[in-house]
Amino acid sequence: MIILRSLALIVIIIFFNNESKSELSIETDLKILIAQSEEGNPDAKFYLGSLYYIGRELKQDYSKALELFKEASERGNIAATFNLGVIYAKGRGVKIDEKKAFEYYKKAAFGGLPQAQYNYALWLREGRVEDPKPIEAMEWFKVSSNKNFDRSLIELAKGYEDGTAGRRDYREAVKLYRRARANEDNRDNSPYLNSTFYLGKLYLRGLGVAKDEKKGLRFIKEAANGNVNDAIIEMAKIHEQGRYVKKDLKVALDYYSKLNNNESPDIKDDINRIKQALNY
Repeated sequence: MIILRSLALIVIIIFFNNESKSELSIETDLKILIAQSEEGNPDAKFYLGSLYYIGRELKQDYSKALELFKEASERGNIAATFNLGVIYAKGRGVKIDEKKAFEYYKKAAFGGLPQAQYNYALWLREGRVEDPKPIEAMEWFKVSSNKNFDRSLIELAKGYEDGTAGRRDYREAVKLYRRARANEDNRDNSPYLNSTFYLGKLYLRGLGVAKDEKKGLRFIKEAANGNVNDAIIEMAKIHEQGRYVKKDLKVALDYYSKLNNNESPDIKDDINRIKQALNY
């Protein structure tokens, strides 16, 4: 079984994971899935809706996906409920409707889905639909973290760093970042790289963990090499200022050149300052 989890959409595909399958076998699986969906099976409706959404084995059709997700959601499939929130949040085949998206996220969050709890918490904190509710948002991050959802672990850890989780506790932050970083199956994924960056900063400062400048630099560099913008900026500043390493403006400039977006005024000022110092 292939399970693809993302904040964009939850997609679970059970019939099409074998690349060596014949066209006849795939066609048979699809017929079974369609039949089960027509019989009212909510999981089959969810899987079929996922295929229509991503355009795998079926022509991409957001309207059909929406219809099937609604039917699956009405029959108790929480993942389908979450996906409805994504569809309305992103306007996939429908007009963007953040109020509807928020309600679907909320329903899926109360239904126990950690991805939905994370999205619901973000929207509560940001005040996307209602007035901002940072305390309630942090509670939802905690609930989702209890299920080891990596993005929620990071948000909760940041809350313990800055005190918004109810208290400032660097040791707890370190524990949470380590849990978020524990999934090394895919070192290119955003939670792994972001938690690596935040842990690196704590190692440099010796907060919540024994100070270890070498490990801190190694972690931040790993995140920067994974295109985490904040880590790239941090490495640039470290080399520009000569903190923990020998000052090297060329290396600093090289890091700034790796940024996905270096159009912000502050970044432009930093780059121009280094270029002037190098007589570029």
